[in-house]
Parts: sequence; structure tokens; C-alpha cells
Amino acid sequence: MASHPAVASQQAMVAAAQQGVSNARWQYFPTPSISVQGAKAGSADAAYAGDSRVAVLALTQPLWTGGRIEAGVDKAHAYAQGARASLAESQQQLAIRVVQAYGDWLSAHRKRAAYQVGLDQHIRLKDQVARRIHEGQAAESDLALAQSRIASLEADMAMTHTQEQVSLGRLSQLLGQPVLSTALALSTAQAWPISLGADDLLSKAQAFSPALARARSNALAQLATIAEAKSATLPELSLRLEHQQGNFNYSGGPQHSRAFIQINSRLGAGLSSLGAVQEAVQRHGAALADIEAQQRSLAEQVMNDHATLITTQSRRLSLQTSADLSERVLASWDRQYLSGRKTWQDLMNSAREQVQVQAQLADLEGTQLVASWRLALTTGELQVPAEQK
Repeated sequence: MASHPAVASQQAMVAAAQQGVSNARWQYFPTPSISVQGAKAGSADAAYAGDSRVAVLALTQPLWTGGRIEAGVDKAHAYAQGARASLAESQQQLAIRVVQAYGDWLSAHRKRAAYQVGLDQHIRLKDQVARRIHEGQAAESDLALAQSRIASLEADMAMTHTQEQVSLGRLSQLLGQPVLSTALALSTAQAWPISLGADDLLSKAQAFSPALARARSNALAQLATIAEAKSATLPELSLRLEHQQGNFNYSGGPQHSRAFIQINSRLGAGLSSLGAVQEAVQRHGAALADIEAQQRSLAEQVMNDHATLITTQSRRLSLQTSADLSERVLASWDRQYLSGRKTWQDLMNSAREQVQVQAQLADLEGTQLVASWRLALTTGELQVPAEQK
């Protein structure tokens, strides 16, 4: 969040939007202008018988604009709010991407460790059956089965190693610096504690959501655009003060100061002003629909993450129990195989089941971590430090 270019881009947009508010407020002030004209005409041209150059300094102060300036300020404020919401949304999405990449790494790292334990176990069993074959107590097919399972585990390890490296690459790109598995493994994260129910989580998420705040700001901006477009159908009243030096009609005359009350129309070509109003109304309708879409998307995400947490918590207890039992079963069946009460196929299946349960636990741990941290970020339980906003 402190160094990613996506955040830097949004921070620049916030600064630009704040400048837009300042610019909109300046519209209340008079507009200065200066005009200098030079003319070269024939001696018989009576209209330009005076000075060859005329300078006019003027100030134009709007008195009534039909709400145009107010609408412009409101629109600028809405865009500034939207820019700040977009910055918060960018930070939130970056945080979620970091959590997702970390969760993927954790799953792959734990699975690779489980496969390594299983591989060591299978190599021990292969050596055991090889000795029994040498002693004439086992068939060659038993060794082939052990070698096949070892090859399968080696393939699984290679796949999880690739997944681990891909996750580390994503984290390195997000952080802008190399991230090593050895460094992450020194202190692994735990699932974020979530104690609220689904309805409370959704309420908090809707109140905190920067995406919803951005959509609402856009709707406010479109309302201001409607008011701005409607003001274009009305005349504007302004006061103009000017000071003139020189005169094309005669030379050597005095300087003149004047005041004008002006009424100007800004209707545009044909019925374009009315069309602009209708366009703004349609854009406001689209902005309202976007708010509804964001609300539904947020509700879907919160409900899915909450359901995932509930499911993973119960599954984790079951899998942990299964892992403990499978370890004891493997040790028991190893002894029973040596005594002839279990077949080699039974023993190999038990060893494979132990590895599979440990791999499922690793996947479950990553899933639970990602879902809980994403909920914490979505509901505002875990927020960006103030100095980074």
C-alpha cells in the first residue's frame, strides 16, 4: 500500500480532484480579461480615423447563473469523494490480493511439506518391501506399487513447488521486492478471528465498502451534472466593468470606464441543451444501477466468505481427527503387515490416505485464512494505517 504504483496513481487522482474543487469555487469570482487591438486602415476610412491601437481591461462578475456554479462545485466535491473512495478501494483490493497470494503460498508450502513426509514414509516402505523381496517374503509387484506411489508423490511435490513459486512471484510483484519462502516460513499467519454473524458482517461491509462509496459519489456527481445541464437552458446575468484606452473613431481622446449588465444565453446548437439534460438523467440512472450491482456483489462475497469459514471450521476438526487416526492406523497396519495380518496393498493405501488428509488440511488452512482476512478487510475490522491513506 505504501509503494505500489496503483496506489500512487490513485493518490495523484485525489490531488487532482481536490484541485478540481478549488477550481470550481473560483467560478464565483470575477473573470479578468484584457484585449489589445491594432488596426491599419486607409485615410478615407472614417470608422478608423482615430488611434491605431485600442486596449480594453475588463472584469466580468456572474450575478445569477441558474445554479450552474453551485452544480459545478457540488460535482467537484462528489468527484473528490469518489477519488478518495477509489484510493481506499485500490488499497483494499491490493490488500486482498496480498492475502490471496499469501494464502496460496501457505497452502502450497504446507502441502509440499506433507508430500515430503509422505515421500519419506513411502521410501521407507519401499526399502522395507525390497528387503522382504530379497528374503523371498514379498512379490516384485509390491515393489512396483511402492515405486509408482513414490513417482506420484514426486509429481505432486513438483506441482506444489510450482504453485509456491507462482505465489511468491505474485507477492514479490505486489511488494516490489523479492519475497522468499524461507522468510515467510519463519512466522506464518493465522486465520483472522471472526465472531459476527452473516447479517452483522454484511451491515459492516456495506457501511465500510469503498466500492459502494465510490458508486454513491458517482451518483451524486451525476445529480450535479443534471443540475448543471438544466442551468444551460437558462440565461445568465452578469456585471461587466471595463476600462478602455484609445479609440478607433478618434485620436487623442480620454480614457473611458463603463459598467454593463449582461444577460447571455448558453443554449447551444439546436436542442443540444435539452439532449444534455436527458443524457445526464440516463447517466444518473446508470449510477444508481451500479450502486445496486455493487451491493449485490458485496453481499455475495460476504455471504460466500462467511459460509466458507463456517464450513472450513467444521471440516478442519474432522480432518484433524482423521489425520490423527490415519497416523495411528498406518503405524498399526505397518506392524500387522509384518505379522502377515494386513496386505501390502492395505499398507500402501493407508500411507496414501495419510498424505491426502494432510494435503487437504493444508488446502483448508489456506482457504480459511484467505476467507477470514478478506472478511476482515471487507468489513473494516482490518484497515489501512492512517499514515498510508
